[in-house]
Amino acid sequence: MIWLLVICLCATALFVAACAVYGALKHRKNPMELPLRYVFIASSAAIAANVASILMRSERPAYFVYGIYCILMDIMIVTLLHYAKAFTGEDDLIRKARNVFAFAVGADCLLMLVNPFLKMMFKMGVYTDGFGEHFYHVSDRGILYIYHIAVIYAMMFVVNYALFKKIRSAPKLYKLKHAAILVAMCIIMIVHAIYLNFKLQFDYSLLFYAALAMTMLFFTLLYVPHGLMDRLLFFTIANMKDGIVCIDNEGRVVHANRTVKDYSEADIDVGSLDNQLQKWFTEDITQDCTERTWDTVRRIEGRDHYFRIDFMRIYDGDVKYLGCFFLVHDRTEEYVRYYAEKYRATHDLLTGIYNKEHFFERTKAMLDENPDIHYMIIATDVKNFKLVNDVFGVEAGDRMLKKIAEITASFGGDDIVYGRLSGDKFAVCMPKYRFSESEVLGKYSAVDSFLENASFKTHVHIGVYEVTDRSLRVPIMCDRASLAIKTIKDSYQNSVAYYDNEIRKTFMSEQKVISEFESAIASGQFQPYIQPQISVGGRVCGGEALVRWIHPHEGLIPPAKFIPIFEQTGLISRLDKLMWELACRQLSIWKMEGREESYLSVNISPKDFYMLDVCGTMTALIEKYNIPPHCLHLEITETAVMDEPQQQLRLIESLRKTGFTVEIDDFGSGYSSLNMLKELDADVLKIDMGFLEKTDHPERSRTILKMIIGLAKSLEMEVITEGVETKEQAKFLAEYGCDLYQGYFFAKPMRVSEFENKYLNAQFIIR
Repeated sequence: MIWLLVICLCATALFVAACAVYGALKHRKNPMELPLRYVFIASSAAIAANVASILMRSERPAYFVYGIYCILMDIMIVTLLHYAKAFTGEDDLIRKARNVFAFAVGADCLLMLVNPFLKMMFKMGVYTDGFGEHFYHVSDRGILYIYHIAVIYAMMFVVNYALFKKIRSAPKLYKLKHAAILVAMCIIMIVHAIYLNFKLQFDYSLLFYAALAMTMLFFTLLYVPHGLMDRLLFFTIANMKDGIVCIDNEGRVVHANRTVKDYSEADIDVGSLDNQLQKWFTEDITQDCTERTWDTVRRIEGRDHYFRIDFMRIYDGDVKYLGCFFLVHDRTEEYVRYYAEKYRATHDLLTGIYNKEHFFERTKAMLDENPDIHYMIIATDVKNFKLVNDVFGVEAGDRMLKKIAEITASFGGDDIVYGRLSGDKFAVCMPKYRFSESEVLGKYSAVDSFLENASFKTHVHIGVYEVTDRSLRVPIMCDRASLAIKTIKDSYQNSVAYYDNEIRKTFMSEQKVISEFESAIASGQFQPYIQPQISVGGRVCGGEALVRWIHPHEGLIPPAKFIPIFEQTGLISRLDKLMWELACRQLSIWKMEGREESYLSVNISPKDFYMLDVCGTMTALIEKYNIPPHCLHLEITETAVMDEPQQQLRLIESLRKTGFTVEIDDFGSGYSSLNMLKELDADVLKIDMGFLEKTDHPERSRTILKMIIGLAKSLEMEVITEGVETKEQAKFLAEYGCDLYQGYFFAKPMRVSEFENKYLNAQFIIR
């Protein structure tokens, strides 16, 4: 009899383990498979431990193995808690219970491990069957064993309570799956209670674990409630956005949802679903048609809706007709989304006219389609548009752009294309016979007074390119019209400029300068020339390092021909960095020759502040060449300071703290010089040569110059005046308190070697 029990328990353990393997192989992607697998593994291990304890041949191992069985039962119940949490969704309840039981289970496991030595949990007895075979079983349970039973039953109560709560809240279709598992667990608990109450030799409740495993496996991973799919399909079809009509083989409507009925009733000529079906079968479906798709438009609530109708006949395995269905798919949102995306891809979102890419595309198509018509490309640009945003705000700037777009669109017609290229730049392509300069000027002149501000006027410049070479890409044609604008960019009188060969030559010359920059840098064509700076006492202690381009074929290229181009393209920063290094190298040579008091001043372009770490670069250079920072004078224009005053003032302060001598260059050429002086803490003020140029009011010019020099002196700044060309100028500057002179009266910029030989540390006599 006992051997039969052992065999059944072994079979139960194998069956439970097989359930775990089946779930892992067939349902690994199911999130419930892993918690279920843990339960099965712990259960089969516990049953196996129970069998092993029965079969032990000596007492001490029997105690030990039965203790392991009890520990595995604790673990199995813990895995049941984890399973119940996932199966019922009672996260809060199970999480709290698991935290409470964690200590209790740990204590129980510890007591089971020491029980073989203390025998305070349970005692083992020997049972002898009718064949003389003896087996071990629990013969006496101590007071602490009740603690073990209480822990297990408390955890099982939580599991069953979670299942019970789920049964109460779950829909009727799902109640069975939770109730079946609850019943199976309750049966096992009842059988186990009988085993404890009647002090049976063996726990027969373990035999029911196979049924529990089968129930849990089926209702967790395999079970689909009866009628669930029918109901889901019914509600899905009833609530789907697409309309559907199902028709049997006798032509009767089996099912039609609300959507298709609304579609049919929206057409007053149709009026009902029956009429709609009759119309479809009459006009759109032939007798031998098995499937068909077509598009239609129907106006619903004053708005056009776009529909796609799908029709299909259904046949069984013997190709016998079962019925058919119509699917009505509302594609209105797709159409709206498609045209919205198409609009965004082809139109400028702010102004509503064509964007740059679509303007180029449409213009090219028009030129290709009309080879016999001569066309003009018109480009526009608003003078100082950035100031509009800065002074009046972005909203005012946007309103102006919309106004310009409105004017541009007023040229419209089937033979005209217009669009916004970027920022404040617009373009029009029109036939030459429709182009009128006076009309264009008249329309765009409305922008001049758009802001209604007497002290601030806007002005639209217009560039015109006649399309003479159709092989050019449209962007290049627009660039040519924009190039024409550059010739009048700073003018308020001239409004229209036409692209011609002279402009092209200038542009090509600029491109040549840009293209040769890299090779000029690499081959050392940029050289420093020095223009001496003479103190009021006539001593030459240094000078300004000015760049000169010594071209291998063209010779000396004047700075005016390449500096503005490099400033526009940003190449000026690389050139400035080169000149700074050459100046530092020369100062290092002078230092080794004992001329440590000699200095050189270098220019810092406004672009350098944005493209370089000026302070870091300068500091690295003086460290590299081991020269004192006061020998390197840094010339910063007042306009550069006023672009970002707070940031640049901090930079100047940092440079002066490092030891550099900071000079404010071209003072008097800006629009806020006096306002700047109250914030600016520099070493030297360099007065712009404009004060020395001929004027109808020389006395006024001298009065202003005297005032500026006096102001600088009161601020403890040295004064350099550049552009000194006559002895008379030098004399009255000395009288006014000027410290240093620079100009052609003393010397033009020259090579370094000539400066060293003739001027460095030389003495001039100014009389």
